[in-house]
Amino acid sequence: MKKETPIVRLFFAKMKPAFFQLSEEEQRQFMVRDRANLDALGMKAISMIDCTISDSEWDYIGVERWPSVKALEEREKFETDELHISQYVDYKVEFGAEQSFEEYGKPQ
Repeated sequence: MKKETPIVRLFFAKMKPAFFQLSEEEQRQFMVRDRANLDALGMKAISMIDCTISDSEWDYIGVERWPSVKALEEREKFETDELHISQYVDYKVEFGAEQSFEEYGKPQ
């Protein structure tokens, strides 16, 4: 049986005014649905940076570990079809296979 390669996803997110126009309960439900999907698909948060305290282009930058490309594809489908994420968030993502930094630049 072939083992899946874990995938690391880097995301940048800026909340749109449409998100803040939702009631507090609607915002809470959005986040609850979002989190339930993340957990169900096996996402592990590596780091989340809140950039709202600075004058940044992005509100949040995060690094996530996903169990497989398949899980990430399911996540992207959920974001598009269920959360309608582009209505509420400007974002971009980059992803790839995790690599060790242990040996970088060390003498041979």
